[in-house]
Parts: sequence; C-alpha cells; structure tokens
Amino acid sequence: MNKVLLFFAALFTCVGVYAHDYKLVVPEEIPSEARTLLTQRFTQMLQAGGHSVVEEGTPVNVSFEILDRMETPGSMSQVALNIVVKAVCEGVKAEFPITGVGEDEADAWLRAVKRLLPRSKEAQKFVQELK
Repeated sequence: MNKVLLFFAALFTCVGVYAHDYKLVVPEEIPSEARTLLTQRFTQMLQAGGHSVVEEGTPVNVSFEILDRMETPGSMSQVALNIVVKAVCEGVKAEFPITGVGEDEADAWLRAVKRLLPRSKEAQKFVQELK
C-alpha cells in the first residue's frame, strides 16, 4: 500500500513540475465568433500539453498578420484570406499559416480559424517548447 501511495505522490510531483498556468491574450480586431474559436483552439492546444489556461497566468500573446485578402467580383462575391497566426510566450514563438474563404470577411476568418488544429505538428512543437 505504501508503494502505491509513493508512486502517486511521485506522479503528482512530476506533473506539477511540468504543468504551467497560461493566460491567452487574443486581439480584439478578430471577429467575435472567430476570436472565440481561436481561444478554444489555443486552450485545447495548451491543455493537450498538460498546461492550464487561467485568468492570471503567464501570458501567451496571440497576434496575426493578413498576408493576402482577395475578393471575387459579382453578386455572389466571396472573400479569401491568407493569415499567419503568431503565438509568443516566454521567448517561445510559433507561426500557424491558415486560409479561409467565406461570404464575407467574418466568415472567411471563421473558416480559417477552423483549420487551426490543436494537435498539428506545429502546435505540438510549440507546446513542447513551453515546457
């Protein structure tokens, strides 16, 4: 029985060493639905790495750069966005290129953020470097 308790005590100690609390800082300029989804994706990404997202943690600054914006002419026009989402935390940097096409810019943002996968190689590398 003592060996089992000792094992779990050691396990929780190891998890406590690697787990860290983070706070997501996402720009307000992103349309609200896409911003909510982007926050969810980064939360999933961090939680998959054993971290937690709280109000008063180490900030993970999320920013973006729109590389290209195209709009098709006509009555059924669509907007295409090529975006690079950037995450920076404690000197660790990651870039996630995403694209989206939608009826308007907000829809294109939402479709682009849906392509940001929390279990992608880039995401796993970013979370691993945070440890």
